[in-house]
Amino acid sequence: MSQSATAAPTAPAAHMAYRPDIDGLRTLAVLPVVLFHAGFTALSGGFVGVDVFFVISGFLITSIIAADIDKQRFSIVDFYERRIRRIFPALFAMLTVALVFAGLMFIPADFRQFGKSFISSSLFFSNLMFWSEGGYFDFDAELKPLLHTWSLSVEEQFYIFFPPLLYLLKTRVRRWRACIVGLFLASLAAAAWMAYRDHDTAFYVPLYRVWELLTGSIIALAILPPAAATPRRGRELLAAAGIVMILGASLFYTSSVVFPGLSALLPCLGAGLLIYYGRDTAAGRLLGSAPLVGIGKISYSLYLWHWPVIVFYRYWLGRAFTLPEQVLVIGLSFLLAWLSYRYIETPFRLRRAGGPRKVLFAQGAVATMLTVGIGGLIYLANGVPQRMPDNVLRLASSANDINPMRQQCDRRSVPQVQQGDVCSIGPDNVAPSFAVMGDSFGDAFMPGVAALAEERGQRGLVLTASGCLAMLDVVDASSKRVSNCKAFIQASIDLIKHTPSIQRVLLIGRWPSAAEGRRFGAFMADGMFITDDQSTSVGYEENKRVFTRRWEATIAALNPRQVYIAAYIPEQRIHVPRELALCTYFGHPCPAGVSRSDFEQRQAYVRQVFESLERAHKAQILDVGSKLCGKEFCPLYAQHTSLYVDDNHISRSAALMLREVLAPAVAPAAPGAQAAPVHLAEGQAAPAARR
Repeated sequence: MSQSATAAPTAPAAHMAYRPDIDGLRTLAVLPVVLFHAGFTALSGGFVGVDVFFVISGFLITSIIAADIDKQRFSIVDFYERRIRRIFPALFAMLTVALVFAGLMFIPADFRQFGKSFISSSLFFSNLMFWSEGGYFDFDAELKPLLHTWSLSVEEQFYIFFPPLLYLLKTRVRRWRACIVGLFLASLAAAAWMAYRDHDTAFYVPLYRVWELLTGSIIALAILPPAAATPRRGRELLAAAGIVMILGASLFYTSSVVFPGLSALLPCLGAGLLIYYGRDTAAGRLLGSAPLVGIGKISYSLYLWHWPVIVFYRYWLGRAFTLPEQVLVIGLSFLLAWLSYRYIETPFRLRRAGGPRKVLFAQGAVATMLTVGIGGLIYLANGVPQRMPDNVLRLASSANDINPMRQQCDRRSVPQVQQGDVCSIGPDNVAPSFAVMGDSFGDAFMPGVAALAEERGQRGLVLTASGCLAMLDVVDASSKRVSNCKAFIQASIDLIKHTPSIQRVLLIGRWPSAAEGRRFGAFMADGMFITDDQSTSVGYEENKRVFTRRWEATIAALNPRQVYIAAYIPEQRIHVPRELALCTYFGHPCPAGVSRSDFEQRQAYVRQVFESLERAHKAQILDVGSKLCGKEFCPLYAQHTSLYVDDNHISRSAALMLREVLAPAVAPAAPGAQAAPVHLAEGQAAPAARR
């Protein structure tokens, strides 16, 4: 998922005076998160609420632990009893409701994934599970109803080691304050480094979030000079600056910001300033006002319930929300949050429910074991497909209609390519006469190219790497992880040069994303910037310049081989197998496909560049769009099967249907051979007869 979850606020400290401004601070964190998730683009950085909550949690929990240690009454059992009373009841209520709705609504592949997250959420390691799923073909993050539990997991993992560590430091180490500050600085430095190297790791792994919780801990442990030592005017200005810092990050950060890491300092320091200086200031009085305190009190339940409400409603709709629908999901989230706070959170927190400690622990253990057992059954049963009719299952299963050689052949390492250890297609007893270079679009077309190679008796080398644009010396400037794409493409071109029998090279890719800097699909994303060694800036216009000039360099590097470019591959706005299955299942009108006008607008600059290359006889363009698109739209469905496995990658079946489009790059047709026809009827967009 994009940076879009939030951590749960923690319980008010029992050993310190109640501060209403901290409840108001929770509101300042949770509202941007809820609005951002509901699709209000003005809050493009609403995801920073997670960081504010981490700081609050670190402050309040450390205050409790430190007070108990100082009074020599610290008990790890007491600590976890409070955590269970605070976290478990509302969490397991939400998990139960989510299980019911997922069982009623989710297609098998999605329900199977839900089973995994159901287990990991109850055991508080969902952050690590979602981290492990951060691959290129990951199940859509925006459709994971338990994705938001990752931040709860980070907190609980922190609170496994921090209470005993703090106890040991305070009772055994003279310079314990320096140790806490050292841990803070080490985690911050590691986060700053990892955010640029691997965004997913920096986002989900606790090591890189510890400094955020320790920001609150440092304040709670009185490591800083007393706030009262700062003049009154200074305290007022610094507290006001805290509000500005949090709101500024919420309003102006976007998904293109390298986050977390140093960029997370802005909301974290803002939260720290408000906790440290907020008492008895104008900012503190504002946060302590009744409306903000009221929302802050229900913020944990609001956090728990808003994301499943959004996910399930969006899943049922199959599209983005309209403004009235945004208001509806926010209103429903607030209603559920109030009910959860009033009838679940409060009774358990005030010990009116749950019983004695032993009973409470037993209840928690039973709830956890049941959740793990149910989640395991769902996963092992492959999402319980028996829940759905056969026609729906057939449509849903087309998401698995991928290149069967993908795992084996796609994204070979650079040393493997340099050594010629790559897959080949076609008969083994002939020298390779062509090569295919491409990203995940290239991999998707490989079944069709492989079938052609067998039919024509030609052998080809497979040089595809998902996520790597098949253009020489292009760097993904927007990537949040280290990439070896530039080296992979160079190694692929070198291998082609050192294989004299190769006469033709086929290049396949998601060209519009490279040219426009924008992804097109179910969840569109901006800021996909590319650069080369001539770039002096990064941005949408530079993308176009890089796209134009790197074609000249790529084709020149492949000279004298004939270059073919598979182009104008239609991208859809929806996850096709899922939405075809769901519109059939729910009885909604099925979508037709992206309109021809949207398709042409998306391809306009790419078409301009490629037509120029073709006029100059530098490359031959193979027009996939002319076969896939009709006059009105580019269909989703043909010959009783989905043409896509998601919102943009064509299916194995479609690759076989379209193989003749790519035939010139493989070999001329044998004398007397008949081209395999391509039947893609304009009107066959939805399987209406199968409902």
